[in-house]
Amino acid sequence: MMTNGIWLMIVGSILIVCAVVIYRMKTALDFYRVQEQELDQYAVEVETIYSQMRGIRHDYRNHLQVMNTLMRDRRFDDLDAYIKQLNNELNQVDTIIQTGNTMIDAIVNTKLTAAKNQGVELDATAIAPKELVIEHVDLAVILGNLLNNAIEATTKSGPANGDTFIRLYIAPMKHTLYISVTNTMTENPKPAFLSLKGVNRRGYGLSRIDQAVNKYQGIVNRKWEEGVFATEVTIPLNNHS
Repeated sequence: MMTNGIWLMIVGSILIVCAVVIYRMKTALDFYRVQEQELDQYAVEVETIYSQMRGIRHDYRNHLQVMNTLMRDRRFDDLDAYIKQLNNELNQVDTIIQTGNTMIDAIVNTKLTAAKNQGVELDATAIAPKELVIEHVDLAVILGNLLNNAIEATTKSGPANGDTFIRLYIAPMKHTLYISVTNTMTENPKPAFLSLKGVNRRGYGLSRIDQAVNKYQGIVNRKWEEGVFATEVTIPLNNHS
């Protein structure tokens, strides 16, 4: 009887461990599925942004001619409606930054436009080479998760009243690509959040950032102080081994 009881305990323990492993694997797979969908979305957004830019450039003279005709004929109501229509098209995705690097431009402009539409104050400066050794997928993982976390933390800080902000700075610095994201975050992050031990979507996002940065022998620093959360990422610009 004692032997049977021990075996039951062992089998029960194995089943519990298996259930936990399966749950964690499912959670991770669900998160990676979301990441894959976001990467597909970024690819579409890149093409959308540049299609809009090409279209605006191509139609620039036509728009001027139409507005000139409306003004000459003193059709000011029609002119006002025409200008508003153009503004609506231009504001679908704001060109908050323009580095020439298509992936950086697409991700940052899309994410920060969403934050701006929620009333978040933005301060963004970005300088980047047109081509990077960092693969597009890894760049999307790093920037996408950094900005997703910043937007989530900032919008949770309360109603947008001018006190919520996101500051982004990207620039080459001493043979590295330096990325800094600073945002309001009223809640004091638990140690599990900073150590990546918590099982949650944001925790997986942080883990994904670290994995992508480590791939290029880069460095990630995080700090929370007085309602502000800051992340600094430094990635070597030379080819990684």
